[in-house]
Amino acid sequence: MEDFYKVCVKLYASEVTPPSGDADLFVPIFHEWIRDGDLDLISLDVADYAHVPDGPGIMLITHETAFALDRSDGRFGLLAQRRTPLDGDGAAAVASTLRDALKVAARLEADFRLADRLRFDRSEIRIEANDRLRAPNSDAGFRAFGPVVREGLQRAGVERVGSLRRIENEPRDRLALEARVAGLSLVSEVVAP
Repeated sequence: MEDFYKVCVKLYASEVTPPSGDADLFVPIFHEWIRDGDLDLISLDVADYAHVPDGPGIMLITHETAFALDRSDGRFGLLAQRRTPLDGDGAAAVASTLRDALKVAARLEADFRLADRLRFDRSEIRIEANDRLRAPNSDAGFRAFGPVVREGLQRAGVERVGSLRRIENEPRDRLALEARVAGLSLVSEVVAP
């Protein structure tokens, strides 16, 4: 899948209870990141969709990737959606998007306002193809996208992909995969504030 970059990666919150009052808590955090230039991305804006049930929640928009504290699939987590092309293939896009998600997750977990209230599970990762033309939500789409995802996870630092399965959803929805992984070493290398 050459020149394929439209991917989403979601890290689910672990057993720690996700903080309530998303807007009051996360909007100031994201605005501080923009003001202080804390990310190695071109940060643009913060959007508040917390009023939308099972929606994207609070979003941090960067030039390269949009991040959402997302509940769209009924589970709270950090969704990273690649917005711009990058050099390389689809596996490079998966790897880059996962790395971006891990950096943002680590920064959120390290923030004193979220101390011991928010943790992300690094053993289960949701990956979506955000291009229904090139990666349709079908068995054929899964057969084409699955190896790309597996390679992208490995490039991002995953030591072992235990399982990779297609998530059953509506045919009109995006092709979504769930990866069970082990040894995601990049997380420990991310320097938090």
